[in-house]
Amino acid sequence: MRGGPQTVAEPTGIRAAEIPAPRLTGVGLLTGEPDRVTGPTGLVPAPTPAVDGDRFRRATRECLLAMTAARAAVGDAGLDARDVGGERTGVVYVTACAYAGANRAFLEDERSTTLHFPYTSPSAVSAEVTIELGIRGPYVTLAGGGTTTLGAVWYAAGWLADGLADRVLVLAVETMAEVRDLFVRARRLYRPPLVEGAACLVLEPGAGWWIRWASAVARASRASVAVAGVLDAVLREARPAVVAPGAGAGPLARAEARVLAARGVDHTCMPEARAGEGLACGPLVSLARARASGAAGPCLVTAAWRGEYAALLWPFS
Repeated sequence: MRGGPQTVAEPTGIRAAEIPAPRLTGVGLLTGEPDRVTGPTGLVPAPTPAVDGDRFRRATRECLLAMTAARAAVGDAGLDARDVGGERTGVVYVTACAYAGANRAFLEDERSTTLHFPYTSPSAVSAEVTIELGIRGPYVTLAGGGTTTLGAVWYAAGWLADGLADRVLVLAVETMAEVRDLFVRARRLYRPPLVEGAACLVLEPGAGWWIRWASAVARASRASVAVAGVLDAVLREARPAVVAPGAGAGPLARAEARVLAARGVDHTCMPEARAGEGLACGPLVSLARARASGAAGPCLVTAAWRGEYAALLWPFS
């Protein structure tokens, strides 16, 4: 097997690569329930988990969600803290907004003290997970939406292919309730309802399959060109068994539907479609649900975020 990422030559403006596919061995997933949509943003809140331990008395809600999702994923993989602890486990954490609530609370809550300040850092979430599970391997925090999450999966696959880790936790957390007024002002930028949640995947070295990833800046005036280039780079001769579209609404979503239809791909064939916009959590939720559905064949996951469009082809077999 070839190791490490392989750059794929594509038209100008399209970034594309393929890499040995990891095995998806564990999933931890917490999301809000669709029938609990509230407020003008159409927010779907996620319940705050109860996490034992004195050091979690000051932990923010996103840290508690992350810890619960990570524990569930590790358990689902048949592992425990002794298995994942040490220098051979990595963590890639992605979020679009999950530390905004912690920053607002620190600035506006009269009960805040300097002891709460560390939780205003975007890395607080991944730090709590690594401390709890004893992980001392590589970890990185990425800020962005679903396109960044697809890149994070590719990033984690690269660590495994290059032998930098024996397993990687890919984690995303989004909490919006504390800053819902900001989303009211930005309601044109996302697809309601907003869905809070946390998702964690445990990835381990694979056995010969490959994943493909591609992304491009997709301005509205040239949305079809960008979407077509990304999907052509990812699909090539492959025909996905499952499609999890994440372009939301607007020009990118319309372009995505047209391009997939032109290639004979049913873009509505995702079992149990997402209730709304999960931001960075969305792609991980899609992969988790495709795995739970017993997908037998490639899974196409797409995403859009602030003028960028990305796609990932995951080879479920």
